[in-house]
Amino acid sequence: MAIKGLRFELAERIHARAIEEMRRHSAIDLTARLGGGHWSGFTRLPSIRERILNADPANLRRLTLYVACIDHRVIGSVAVSTFPPGFWHRSYWQDPSATALGVFNLVVYPEYQRQGFGRFIMCGVEDLAREMRIPFVRLDAYSDNPISNSFYRSIGYEVRREIEVRLVGLTLFEKPVLATDRTGHPSEYRSHG
Repeated sequence: MAIKGLRFELAERIHARAIEEMRRHSAIDLTARLGGGHWSGFTRLPSIRERILNADPANLRRLTLYVACIDHRVIGSVAVSTFPPGFWHRSYWQDPSATALGVFNLVVYPEYQRQGFGRFIMCGVEDLAREMRIPFVRLDAYSDNPISNSFYRSIGYEVRREIEVRLVGLTLFEKPVLATDRTGHPSEYRSHG
């Protein structure tokens, strides 16, 4: 995607208000299209600022926010971490012993959706994983949100399992971004379309 000024970068404190606004607009848009659901809630500014302040870009053990910007306007964001939620049982995944980069709260401003920016952000996440020699990218999506499920399938993510957490259906997705040896350690790069 060649758009002048388009960048994928670590979120900074100056991005917090734009992330809050974008998440609010996205929640309103999804609710209008799909009806009420778990996507209808808002993330408050203090928690976004705290997430940015506690970022861990060196190890990604804590949720760390990244943004996609065109020039200085935030158009998308995503949180990533190598520390999985407790309900992501190892047995659910292709290689249970392998480290993975988890993706959480991928959001693209509604006016920028369906233009390749979500794909751009996910490519940025996959590049991060490769740079850190992390062989898999994993995520969950609400099972009753056909928009996100279709999107992840379209960019090469495979469904690993359907689960229910606190009466909420989730679809678990995974994509290998590095080849691994028999012990689950990264070996050579593998190309994926």
